[in-house]
Amino acid sequence: MIYLLVAFLIVIIALVFLEDYVQPYHRYIYAGLCVGLILMAGLRPMGLDPDSMTYEKMFLQLDNEALALQVEYSFIAISKALRLITDDVRIVFLFYAILGISLKLWAIRRLTPWYFLPIAIYFGNYFILHDFIQIRVGVSSALLLMALKPLSENRKWAAAAYITCAVFFHYSALILYLLLLFSNKPLSKAWKIGLSLILPTGILLFLLRIDFLTFIPIPYFQNKVEVYRKLADIGIFDAVSLLSPFMWLKAFVLLYLLFFYDTVYKYCPQLPILLKAQGLALFFFFAFSSIPVFSGRIFELFGIVEIILFPYLFYTILPRKASLVIVCGIGVIEFVFTIFIWKLLDFWPYS
Repeated sequence: MIYLLVAFLIVIIALVFLEDYVQPYHRYIYAGLCVGLILMAGLRPMGLDPDSMTYEKMFLQLDNEALALQVEYSFIAISKALRLITDDVRIVFLFYAILGISLKLWAIRRLTPWYFLPIAIYFGNYFILHDFIQIRVGVSSALLLMALKPLSENRKWAAAAYITCAVFFHYSALILYLLLLFSNKPLSKAWKIGLSLILPTGILLFLLRIDFLTFIPIPYFQNKVEVYRKLADIGIFDAVSLLSPFMWLKAFVLLYLLFFYDTVYKYCPQLPILLKAQGLALFFFFAFSSIPVFSGRIFELFGIVEIILFPYLFYTILPRKASLVIVCGIGVIEFVFTIFIWKLLDFWPYS
């Protein structure tokens, strides 16, 4: 499987540099990539990722009352419907992969002028993280990407509908309603300063150990917080670290694009809302640091906007071929961390 993933990454990067030359076949190649990604995620070997065996256990025990406390009702309802077809849990993986991956690739076409450059960013991290592992979040994050266009056009009701659907697939998406409070108006000087101060403010919150999770007055949420806090206290989760390379990467891109804001805004009308979402990702990374699982989950949920945001580095670097190398290089770095350093997938039984 690892060879297939590496080969797929090489093909994607090759297509990035050949995009102008394969223009008559863009849609067919894009559809082929979509199908390939769906099949890889949906038909992966059991045990390759850390969650598949847990999903299989839940899939085979849908009448377990305790299950309702662990997952959203949508997962139970979808699983019960799919159990009428087969008892193989891969049908659930395939269903969520079809939704999550196709919606992400649809959003890419709505929000960027490229076919393949955003996929180089997506494949390096979020394809594995969300569409292989956190499959329910994978659909929620895809719906966030779908909400970005109506958000940028001030169609708040349409954006709210997408976010409500995201909550249906994973309760953590409740926090995405915060985006409805923001507009896509061109960033003022005050906004630029505020976003540039996100990182030092976050580090200060982290050092002062201010726990924002206690300020969320939702009983279900507070029950989950208490469970995760106890697990964090006994060392089940790795503590949030200021050495996280992805946090610094996102922070650097945020500051860099703020510096080149006027240049990029000409090509990316959604830039203000994208930068605000990126800022929220960094803020919540620190604000929820008392419980790393929440910190990481929200950081990654808002951080999905990098699929749209990072490729716009293209317009700030000359020559343009160098910009492609840099953007693809970010995707490769994320892929190396995801697969070889953090080892989110266990290839040993399948190598």
